[in-house]
Amino acid sequence: MITGYIFTSFLIILGLVVMKFGSIHVKKFKEGKTKIKSKLSGQISFLILFVIIIGLIIYSVNGLLFK
Repeated sequence: MITGYIFTSFLIILGLVVMKFGSIHVKKFKEGKTKIKSKLSGQISFLILFVIIIGLIIYSVNGLLFK
């Protein structure tokens, strides 16, 4: 029971870290420090990051509320 809460809180913290990394990356991209050669590859990488963030949040909240 306690390990479930620890695992869920680990996933929440990991989701926050991924969101922070994404926001830093977007900020650097807007400043022009990060160049993406192809617009398609940038959209795919953003979509993967977004899906990971949403998945972690849904999994963590579902684990906390409906156990």
